[in-house]
Amino acid sequence: MAEVSLKAVKKSYGRIDVIKGVDIHINDGEFVVFVGPSGCGKSTLLRVIAGLEDITEGIIEIGGRMVNELPPKERGVAMVFQSYAIFPHMTVRENIAFGLTIAGASKQEKQQKVAEAARILQMEHLLDRRPSQLSGGQRQRVAIGRAITRKPAVFLFDEPLSNLDAALRMD
Repeated sequence: MAEVSLKAVKKSYGRIDVIKGVDIHINDGEFVVFVGPSGCGKSTLLRVIAGLEDITEGIIEIGGRMVNELPPKERGVAMVFQSYAIFPHMTVRENIAFGLTIAGASKQEKQQKVAEAARILQMEHLLDRRPSQLSGGQRQRVAIGRAITRKPAVFLFDEPLSNLDAALRMD
């Protein structure tokens, strides 16, 4: 994991300030949760850290390096979305390996990392299924597995449990 620092980070859409000068330092290995009412900017904050949206002002550092101008793939961040963002035409195995495939990983490396993620998430028995054959909790684990295989410096989760019922959240 890596340190994340936001210094006077601001995000505006036109005249509307969505993020108003956020200053925060998150230490290496620290677990932080942003809490607030719907529409207060939590998801936007995660998206600007990931580089999916540009900031209006301020500095974002990951691992001591300013990343304001870096594209998402160069920030060392893996983001898991509320909606899972998995591909319905791919198997669980292919979905988990997707980021590695894009990065040009070898077949052996993909097999090893997918097997490790599947073991950690207790889903080895699901690797050959398609997303339509999975529960909501299992689909979310696929998305988490895809993030794990990339070995990112930072994990960002945007309401990863919101689409799950209470029983599954405890699982």
